[in-house]
Amino acid sequence: MALPEGILEDIKDYLNINWQDEKTDKRITGYINRGMTRLQHIAGVSLDFTEEDLARSLLFDYCRYANSQALEVFEKNFESELLELNLNNQLKTPEKLIVVSATGAPGYTKISISPKFCDSYEYMYKTGTDLQLPEFFEVCDTVKGYTAWNGTDEIEAVSGDDILIVEIEDGFKAIRAGTTTVITG
Repeated sequence: MALPEGILEDIKDYLNINWQDEKTDKRITGYINRGMTRLQHIAGVSLDFTEEDLARSLLFDYCRYANSQALEVFEKNFESELLELNLNNQLKTPEKLIVVSATGAPGYTKISISPKFCDSYEYMYKTGTDLQLPEFFEVCDTVKGYTAWNGTDEIEAVSGDDILIVEIEDGFKAIRAGTTTVITG
């Protein structure tokens, strides 16, 4: 695994290793690679270790424990931080909603979704270009440019644009979302 630029030097500095030797660099690189792999496994997503945040801080401490031959207590001592890392990353993106666009009436698209439409769900949509999925529980209402959709009606749209469908719960909070490219009649 390629290391993020400058991280080897930053971690060596954190560990007070101020000498240059190939064997030490190889050992620390191993700690970094194993630490990044373990933290990404715990988070459940890919992490960016170049930003000064919780993931980077935990990686530095993982390497400190590994260098001190105390790795067996790392997860116990950082249990709350590791749980925070997992929860913060699991709750960022709503569950995936598979969205398929098919030809509808002229200027309209017929949308199919999976999981299938259910009367107990409510939906909002947005069309355009470069649409971003909302975060989990992000409010997706008309103020943010969304339009209500009943799950069955064809939607007026421009062929080639993106369409974002969001399944919402009380308070217009996103729980599932998905996008596709619009195909119109």
